[in-house]
Amino acid sequence: MKYTENYEVMAHDSEPKGIMRFGGYLKYMQETANHQLRDQNQSYYELFESGYAFVLTRIKMQVFEPLKRYDKFESISWYCPSKGVMFQRCYEIRKEGRICAQANSVWALVGVNDGKIKRVDEYDALNDLAEPALAPVNDLRFRIPNDAEFILAGEKTVMYSEVDVNMHMNNRFYPDVICDFIPDIQNVCVTEMSISYLSEAHLGCTLKVYRSEVCSDGYMYFKTMNGEKINIEAKVKLS
Repeated sequence: MKYTENYEVMAHDSEPKGIMRFGGYLKYMQETANHQLRDQNQSYYELFESGYAFVLTRIKMQVFEPLKRYDKFESISWYCPSKGVMFQRCYEIRKEGRICAQANSVWALVGVNDGKIKRVDEYDALNDLAEPALAPVNDLRFRIPNDAEFILAGEKTVMYSEVDVNMHMNNRFYPDVICDFIPDIQNVCVTEMSISYLSEAHLGCTLKVYRSEVCSDGYMYFKTMNGEKINIEAKVKLS
């Protein structure tokens, strides 16, 4: 079952040039998914209290028509048929019936205390809500090309305003972190972003942010390091 909420782009969600920040799309998508869990199943926080949490592992987001400040829009989210340990969820953002943005994501259901991953067939609470996915899970996978030469673009410390109930940086802030390190960001638009979440970034840790130039495939690549661990890898399309 697809779940819809209505929103309006707030001024503080907008870039100086008046369009919604790329991270804003994920913010509203995630909020809609949380509302669906709250209204139709077990809320994220009830699930957390029972000892489990959904953790985002991969996402691909595309923006076809940027939303502007004070635009009214629909945010739609739905759970997709899933198997193994990968829970798939998709999203759309529509304005006046037009699809402005889409996202396809994969989640893991992880034990809060023991880190144990729960299989889809061990958690059937979402089965009755499943709708077809926008694209297969394989569409979310990407490889960093050989011609991607990374430079250290800067550092990012995880602040209290960015952490969730798990006390690590919420997945919705990562697009903002990436955008902060895109050169000349005020004169370009991000139209596509894929992120692989590989390890957590806890409150107070400092991430090293590495960036490539635009590669032969037309994408710019990022990775963040938490000490010796890769925190995320990202693939970004600019216009």
